[in-house]
Parts: sequence; C-alpha cells; structure tokens
Amino acid sequence: MNKNIVLDIKGLKKYFTNSGITNKAADDITFSLHEGEIVGLIGESGSGKTTVGRSLLRLYDDFNGFVTLDGKIVSGSRISNKQRKHLRRNIQMIFQDPHAALNGQKNIYSTLKEPLVVNGITKERINDIFKDWYDIKENFHYTFKQRALELELSNLESITLLAQKFFPYWIEKFKKIHYDSELDLEDNFNNFFNYLEEKQNMESEIVDNMYSNTDNLISFFYEKQKDYRNQNLDFAETGLINAKERYERVLQLTKISQKQYEAKNKLTQKKNELKELIKVQNEKSNDNRNTFKNFIAEYKSESRICRVARLTSYDLDFYLFNYKNELINKKISKIISKIKKELTHLSYAQISELIENLKQYSKEFFEQYLTPIKYQRKVIKLVEKTISEKFNFSYDKFVSIDKSEEEAFATAVAKLKEEIVQLKFIIKSAQEPSKTQEDLEKAKKSLDLAQEVHDYELAKYIEKNKSVIAQIQDKIKQQSDQYHSLVSQQSIADSEFTRVKDIFFDELRKLILAAKADKTKYKELVKLKNIYKTKIADKLNTLKSFHIEVKYLKKDINDINKLLGIKNSKMLAVFGNKFGKFIQKHFAKYYYRSSISNLLTKTTIYKALEDVGLLKQFAYRYPHEFSGGQRQRIVIARALISEPKVIVADEPIASLDISIQAQVVNLLKDLCEKKNIGMIFIAHDLSMVEYIADRVQIMHLGKIVESGSTESVYNRPMHPYTINLFKAVPKISNASEKFENVSFELDYLKEQVYPNVPQLYKVESDHYLYGTMTQIEEWIKPFGINNFNLATSKQTDEEYDSQIDHKPYDGRDDVPSNIEYTDEIKIDEETSEIKISSNFDFTKPGLSESDKTKPEVKETKKKSVSRKT
Repeated sequence: MNKNIVLDIKGLKKYFTNSGITNKAADDITFSLHEGEIVGLIGESGSGKTTVGRSLLRLYDDFNGFVTLDGKIVSGSRISNKQRKHLRRNIQMIFQDPHAALNGQKNIYSTLKEPLVVNGITKERINDIFKDWYDIKENFHYTFKQRALELELSNLESITLLAQKFFPYWIEKFKKIHYDSELDLEDNFNNFFNYLEEKQNMESEIVDNMYSNTDNLISFFYEKQKDYRNQNLDFAETGLINAKERYERVLQLTKISQKQYEAKNKLTQKKNELKELIKVQNEKSNDNRNTFKNFIAEYKSESRICRVARLTSYDLDFYLFNYKNELINKKISKIISKIKKELTHLSYAQISELIENLKQYSKEFFEQYLTPIKYQRKVIKLVEKTISEKFNFSYDKFVSIDKSEEEAFATAVAKLKEEIVQLKFIIKSAQEPSKTQEDLEKAKKSLDLAQEVHDYELAKYIEKNKSVIAQIQDKIKQQSDQYHSLVSQQSIADSEFTRVKDIFFDELRKLILAAKADKTKYKELVKLKNIYKTKIADKLNTLKSFHIEVKYLKKDINDINKLLGIKNSKMLAVFGNKFGKFIQKHFAKYYYRSSISNLLTKTTIYKALEDVGLLKQFAYRYPHEFSGGQRQRIVIARALISEPKVIVADEPIASLDISIQAQVVNLLKDLCEKKNIGMIFIAHDLSMVEYIADRVQIMHLGKIVESGSTESVYNRPMHPYTINLFKAVPKISNASEKFENVSFELDYLKEQVYPNVPQLYKVESDHYLYGTMTQIEEWIKPFGINNFNLATSKQTDEEYDSQIDHKPYDGRDDVPSNIEYTDEIKIDEETSEIKISSNFDFTKPGLSESDKTKPEVKETKKKSVSRKT
C-alpha cells in the first residue's frame, strides 16, 4: 500500500479551560490518512472525537500541533488566504443532523452551487475551456454539428418510440370505457386514472433520455478538447499546424538572428522560473513563521497548565516539580521566540529537527540540574537561578543551515536575474537575421502546400459530412412530422380522458344525491369525491412539470451549442464572416461566459446528485421535502462537489433509520474508493466502523489508547477500555438474554498516576497500545505475546507499506522528562470511590530502578492521607 498521505496530524492538542480547570478534549492526537483510506475514530461521548474533526476544519483556531493537508500546512494561529482556500476546498465535513446542516430557505440547487462559487471551481473550469476554445470549435466544427444533430434525432426518437404506442392505445381504450355499476367506485376511477399514471411514467423516461443525451454531448466536447491538446488529430490537420509553426519561426528569423530568437524564448522561461522561485520561497517563509508560532504557543500553553497545576497542588513535591516545569517551558518558549527572528529560512522539517534537539537538551538539563534540587528555603530563587545561568542551548548547526539556505536562495535569484539581463542584452543587440527572404518564400510555399492538402482533405470531409448531416436532417424531419402527429393524438387522448372523467363524476354525483337520506354513506361518498378530484388535480400539476423540464432542457441544449461553437452567431451576421470571426475569437469568452458558466454549474450539480443516488429533478426542491436519508445524501453531495481530498464524517448515520444507515455507509465507502478520497469516520456504532474502516483509533478522555488495522483491533482488543467498549455492543446471538450492564471502569488510570509512565508501545506489526510497561505486559499476556517495543515516530513512518500509519506520541513525555501529564486520581479511603480531577498534572522526574519496584501508588495515597490527618 503506497498511496500518498493526504492528511498528516502530529501532536494535535485542544484544551478547554474554565475557572482554572483544564479539560484536555484532544491530547496529542497523531495519525495519518492516505488516499482512498477510511480511518475510524471510536469512543464514547466526551472522548474527544468531534473535537478532533472540528479542529481539522479550523472550527477551533486555537489548537496546538501540526496538520498537513495534501502537502501544505493548514495549522497555526493564523494562516494565509491561500492556505485557507486550500483548506476549504480540500477538506469537507458531514455533520450528524442533515436537516440542521441544510439551509431550509434555499433549494438544493442553491445549496450545491455555493461551494462551486466560493471555492472558485466554476471559474477555473471556464478559464480552462476558453484557453483554446476557438481553435477547438473551429477544428471540430462539423464533428460537433453532426453529434448535436444526432442528439436532436435521438431525443425525437425516444419521444416517438414511447408515444406512438401509448396514445393510440389509450384513444381506443377510452372509447370502450364506460361506467360499470357492477364495479366499485375505486375500479371505475382507476380505469381512466391509470392514463395519467402511465403518461407520467412515459414522460419521466423521455426526460431521463434527454438528460442523458445532453450529458453525453458535454462529455464529447471534453473528449475532443483532450484530443486537441494531445495533438490526436488527422494527418492533414497536424501537417498544417506544423507548417504554420515553421512559417512563423522563419518569419521571425528574417528580422532577428537565431541567437536572439532562442534568447527571446528562453527569456520567458527564465522569468517564469524566477517568479516560481520567489513564490516557493514566500510559501516557505510563511510556513517557517507559522511553525515557530505554533511551537511558541504550545510551550506557553504548557507553561500555563503547569502554573495551574502547582497553584492547585496540595503536595510540596508536586508543587515544586510543576514549578520547574513552568519555568523550563517558559524558557523554551523564549528561546524559540529568539530563534524565530534569527532563522527565517529553515523548512518545516528542519525546524522540527531543531525543536527535537531542544526537547532532548531540556530533558537532559532537567535530569542533571533540576531533579537534584529538593524542597528547601529559597528553592524558587534557586530554580530560577539554575535555569537562568545554566540553560544554554546551542543551535549553531541550524544557524549554519539557515545561512546556507539563505545564500542558496540569494544565489539562485541572482543567477536568474543575471541570465535575464544577458538575454535582454542579446535581444536588444544589433545582429544579422538568420533567415533571408528566400527562406521565407520556401516556408510560405510549404505552408501553402500544407494548406492545399488540408483544404482538399477538409473539402472531402465536409462533402462526406454534408451527406451524413443531410441524412440525419431527413430523419429529423420524419421524426418531427411523426412527433407533430403524436401531439394531435395526445390532444385527442386528453379530450377522451376529460370525457370519461366527467361521466364518472356525473355518476358519482347521482350516487351522492341518492344517498342523502343515509348521512354516513352520504359523507363517505362526498369524501371519496374530494379525494378523487384531489388525486387528479395533483397528477395534472405533476404532468405540467414535464413541459417545464423540456423547456429548461432546450435552453441547456442551446447553451451546449454555444459551448460547441455551432450556434449561429450574431457576430457573423452583424460584422460579416471575416471580421465577425475575429471578434468571435477574441471576445466570445466574454459573450458566452455567463451561458456556459450556468451550464457547467448545472451539469456539475446534476452529476453530484446522481453520484449519491438522487434524481436531477430534486435540485429544485427544498430540504423539508426530503426524508432523513435523502437529506443526508444531499449533505454528502455538497461535501463531494468541490472534489476534496479529505472528508470528516461526524456521526453521519446516527440520526437515520437502521435500513437507511446501511445505504449511506455503502455509499460513503463506494465514493471514497471510486474518487480516491480519504475519510475520517467518527461513530459510536462499532459494527459500522468495522465494516467501513481500514484502520481504527480508540479514543478515551482525549487520548488514543489503542490503534491499528481494523482486523487486528477487532479480533484482538487488548486495552481494558476497548474491551469494555466492545462488550457494550449487543449481539443477535444473545437476543434472548438481557443486556449486560457494562461499566466503563477507570481502574487502569489508577496505574498511570505518578510516578508510573504511560507511553505508546508496539505490540504487533499493526497494533499499538498506550499504557505503562507493567500494564502492557499484563494486557498482552492472554494473547501469548512476549515481545513488545516502545513505539517511535520513525518506526511508524517506516511501516506504512504494511498499513501501519498511526503514530501517536506524547510530546510532553520528552520535556522535561518522560513522565506523562495525567489527570489527578483521588481515591476515597472509606468508599474507595475514584474521582478524576483535570485541574492539574501529576508529572515528576523519573525514578531510579530501585524506586520503580516500590508500590508508589499506595505511598502517594498514604502521603495524601497523612497530610489531611
């Protein structure tokens, strides 16, 4: 599996603070997402899944960590407009409640059009079309004309084929229909009402055929556009193009030398290179500033958390340790602020390496100088003095790298500018032309010969094409005559329908008058009469939509003819053939822009609806007219219409019926595979995640506690939280049994309290667990696993080919020691009740090997009790 990474998340943290209490909603979330891959985020409510999704879309701006989308950084306190546009276009979100996600005052067309306009997608396509539109439409004029006529013929044939059987049949049937008193009212009514039902089905089929033909015609234009750009043309056409290019070249060489000609071409190339070089450097500088700002904000945030931890601590050792943490994080943020001003040419990778070195230095410094300092008088000043005098981080290596990067950029710019100056000098210098008038006359003769060959072949093609077009036009005339004949038959059928309908209601009226004495029967007959009239009125209104849709389709065909360049232009009629063509070539993109833009928008919206299994006609309805499943499909269509790289699906099936859930999940899975889109699937439904996801991340209290391939995690769940989560899933095999009362015990958290160190361990080739070493040994023992390793970012990077992409890590484990910041767990002595308080972090330096064997948790508890006593 070697697909590209489209989303890379490293150390994403989102904390919420309130009255001095810190809630770590997302704590060091790290994983990657690849093209066409689906990653499932699983956890109970409050585990932080939605916070991760919202942070990725920057619904929360103030989060720490790094998010790279399709190779571009989109995280940081501030991002440029260009980065924001890149983010908005390439990552979309599907929300839990489809009704709340849609604007009830806008129809579906307006809703789906909005992302096309906001992200500039339609504008890009229009600009691309008009780059060579005139040349394409001139080159394929007769081909386009023939295909358009074939479309018209196909539309007429689809109408006549269905209508020529339908109307004669019903005209004869209506002649035989009479009110039969032996039949009940419903049968008498259906005898003639079925005409409207079948007519609607016929007209729907006709409209579908017409839509299909228009789509094929637009696709045909793009096919020929591709052929033209790839020079897949006839021999005569290619020969003429080459002869024109040779003539233009010789014409220029009669005025300038070969050296000047080459310099002129090279000048454009060098200017573009310089422009691109400066553009890349500006993006690199922006990433540089953003990356440094991110790290500064992260360490300032850690410093504030440590401050809150020490101020709320009741233990002097905890207080001192958190104070050391606070000061050292402040020191690191100041150093990074200083480095930021000096090293402005480092790349993201180089900055990351620099920060890793700084983390390692701070860890060693803490263990060497700060760990030995115990609580004593004037300890605060001692810690401050130690950090101030002895914390001397050297980054000379990166100063050299920055200088070399700066010099390399300056050298490259200077070199290009010098080359541009030299090329301009060559162009302006007086030199003898490389070609003579004789050479120009030879090139002109070659061009004329190529033009003669082209004109001869074109004349043959036109003659042949004219006969084909004439045959198609004859068929169109025949079908048109037949169509007009069928229109008159339709009028007869409609008249017959009205006649039979009136007879039915006359008979019904008589029955109503006869039943006046029986009030119950009278009311029932009146009610039936109203129901029948309403059904007919509704059906007739529905049938009116056929004529409206045909009218819109004719407008679309008119716009397609403009796109193909086969519509008779007013420019030619007003300005004449030659001058009119000149105006059309240079100004048609402004004249036709609006029509073609609307056409492209409409076809894109129709295609998006079809992709999610909805009809084109639904584009003009409003959200309240759809069911929950249909609304969710519309939300999916809106997410896909901008062709994103990543979709975040936040509980997309939670509010749907069980029968609809399977449809939506299958739809999402198929679309991700077909369009090569990466998806983060957030859900509570474990069975759905197992079905749809390639990899899973199990989240609890903002942490990823277990991760790996879906198969390995589901077949061998090892973390206590994961096991409890899976126990909560009801099974059909146990349908007769009562649901097991599953309690999400937090006992495993007691073992992660200071001084125990929870870290990420690799227990299998595609399986990761987060816990202390003792916990990991205990959890993997029932599965017969004896060996496991501490996971590193490098290991997980190298294992992508075996589908191991999850790289969680705890950045703070390295600063200033490898002790995890863990929420305080208080144990009530009398009730043994566990209470979690997230208002400070229990983080202390590592213990010696001899200390690790002692029952530290119990000692900590006794300390607390003795202080309270």
